[in-house]
Amino acid sequence: MSPRTKEQNEAIRLTRIRQIQSAAAEVYLQRGMSFEMRDVAAQAGLGYGTVYHYYKNKYELFHELLASALDSASELSARTLADGGPLPERLRAWTVGLLTLWAEEPMVFILYKMASENFHQLPPELVGRLPARFEAELYRPVIEALQASEDEASALENANVLIGSLTGCAGLWLYHGRRELDAAKIADRLLAGFGERKM
Repeated sequence: MSPRTKEQNEAIRLTRIRQIQSAAAEVYLQRGMSFEMRDVAAQAGLGYGTVYHYYKNKYELFHELLASALDSASELSARTLADGGPLPERLRAWTVGLLTLWAEEPMVFILYKMASENFHQLPPELVGRLPARFEAELYRPVIEALQASEDEASALENANVLIGSLTGCAGLWLYHGRRELDAAKIADRLLAGFGERKM
């Protein structure tokens, strides 16, 4: 058997990282930040030492997990909220997309939840640029989309209502281990309240 190539080793490394991050998100939904690295290893089906090979502690793991989640959510926001169609259609595409992404990648839901709590569960030295990136890449685009039809104060208020409602609603499913939420139905119900507004 020939030794693995550099590319094969990198592919294995990236697969392990995704496996560990996915397991950490699942464990977080079950226990919050009171979990231990051994819980992540058990959830991932990996040895304890393997998890420590990649991350020295749960906070470092969570910082990287949240940064990865931010990348996924930023792509969705850029694709759905940018100018290019009627506001109701863009808001619906973003809402359905976000709920679907949360069901598929709970780490993105955890990012929104932790952002709403000002990342207080992480040590300040590890929070880094997460709040600024969340503000610029995920929060401001919602406000800016809403500003197409209302003033900044109303857009800010409505962005908070949308994001807060989505986070609370999805949490009722995700914290109970359910992934079968109907993103389209939830989006339609939530956005019905915005239907009377001129958009």
